[in-house]
Amino acid sequence: MLRSELARTTKVPYARGVRRLTITPMSTLRCLAAVALVALVAGAAAPAVGGDSSLEAIRARGVLRVGVQSHGAPFGSLDTSGRPVGFEIDIARLLVRVLFDDDRRVEFTPVTTATRFGVLQSGRVDLVIATLTVTEERRSLAELSAPYFMSAALLLVRQSSTAEGLGDLAGKRVGIIKGSVQERDVAELQSRAELVSFPSFAVAVQAVKSGAVEAFVYDDVVLLSLAARDAAFRVAGQPIAPRPFAIAARKGEIGLIRWVDGWLAKMRRDGTYGELWHRYFAPFESRLVGG
Repeated sequence: MLRSELARTTKVPYARGVRRLTITPMSTLRCLAAVALVALVAGAAAPAVGGDSSLEAIRARGVLRVGVQSHGAPFGSLDTSGRPVGFEIDIARLLVRVLFDDDRRVEFTPVTTATRFGVLQSGRVDLVIATLTVTEERRSLAELSAPYFMSAALLLVRQSSTAEGLGDLAGKRVGIIKGSVQERDVAELQSRAELVSFPSFAVAVQAVKSGAVEAFVYDDVVLLSLAARDAAFRVAGQPIAPRPFAIAARKGEIGLIRWVDGWLAKMRRDGTYGELWHRYFAPFESRLVGG
């Protein structure tokens, strides 16, 4: 899919061959946010592939194994045929194409907020690309890449709800995903709310729809995408605690994560990142904190 679609609009100097490039203009909002992110990747290693044992092991295996979301559109979800699609899926396929000149040589494993570190540490996947928000605690659990997206949290509510922000949720039941950064954020910013933990995004969304909770606090793009597809919901509030997303590798796999950093930086330089951003996030641009 990526080969046929992206090759028409991007030029990515992968291991074999060069493809056409068309740079997609970024909005002023994304440009400002990108300045901070580009500064973080400026020192990333060049995208050379030799010399790292983990990369050699992946090459010898012939498949890159990646943990991704299956219910987190537009980052990662399943299409009608059950095929993984989304922004993070495309990033994974680009990395696979670098390694093997064939973006089909990838094994996707569904992960959730609760399972992604366990799946990574067990060795079932080489990388996790699943809206993983950077925190100091998580840096102690895995090697984290330079940021590839900046996200804040918003509120998902029913159309009939009068809630417009965290200030309206005192004494209300508020849904969060167990183990998510929003669990701590809501506890700190609205201490009078009654937090209700859910094991997955789908279960939390159903709780909002049924009225079991007044609101669900989660990543901005995922909620905006859901509300665009389902008229039962709307998204409320101002951006809460913007933080970057990063790709994770097992602790100690420094060479692998530096290789990832190098290619993330190259994607920004050659326009590939801008093209992907526009494809998946342009409809929500006015509500996002940046790229």
